[in-house]
Amino acid sequence: MTAPQIPADHEAWRQSRWEEVAGANGKAKVVANAKITGPGPHTLPGVPGEWRTTEAGSLTVTAEAVDGVRVAGSLVDGTSPVPSGGSLRFPDDRVGFASGADGSYGLVVMDQGRVERTGLTGIDTFPHDPAWVFTGRYRAAPEGRRIEVPRLTSPRSTEAIPAPVDLAVTIDGTEHVLAVLQDFPGQRLVIFTDETSGDSTPTIGRWLVLPLLEPGSTLTVDFNKATLSHHHLNPDVFVCPLSPSGNHLPMRVEAGERALLHTAAGQG
Repeated sequence: MTAPQIPADHEAWRQSRWEEVAGANGKAKVVANAKITGPGPHTLPGVPGEWRTTEAGSLTVTAEAVDGVRVAGSLVDGTSPVPSGGSLRFPDDRVGFASGADGSYGLVVMDQGRVERTGLTGIDTFPHDPAWVFTGRYRAAPEGRRIEVPRLTSPRSTEAIPAPVDLAVTIDGTEHVLAVLQDFPGQRLVIFTDETSGDSTPTIGRWLVLPLLEPGSTLTVDFNKATLSHHHLNPDVFVCPLSPSGNHLPMRVEAGERALLHTAAGQG
């Protein structure tokens, strides 16, 4: 039997998804992911240096010369300003990036050899199925709505995450309404579980990354683009939110990503 033809646009999406995971700045390479707010000093596990924000809201790092921290190529030997979007270099071929402004920053540190060490080779997916592509609609939520959502911290914690809209989508004649989270600026996310969760997909559910559109807007809802959460790439770093109460689909969504693939020697 001939295998179903994968649409060219979906194949391109799969390639871009693998680049997001394992490419030059892939999330599977992240070994530290921290928020720096307030004057500090802040120290981060496994990351050398002391991190501070100045009265003017800039980010700085102080490190001993032996720490080998470099900002924009120059060795840190005192208090050095870290430009937003600027590159950082750490010992053992690790690289980092800082982003933010006005006293609130995110710092990401990556290890370029981590993908090979863990043996990550790909992402297992269900076969592409056009029947899992729908037209959905955003519905306005109460202004300023936040939803208490568990996070995969140890021990488990909860956080009130902005949820500016709901997604309404009709599947097999039944309308389902899912809360849409905005955990990071510029990104909307539906975290959902279904009857495959804990069976052929992760118990913690999967993600649909959605566009920023106004309430009332229609959008394509393609479950073939359902992804694994970042938590699977490095559970010590990515303490992702779980699905909100009510974001369960009472059917088997046999579309999208199922699991990470590793070589036998990989650590997973």
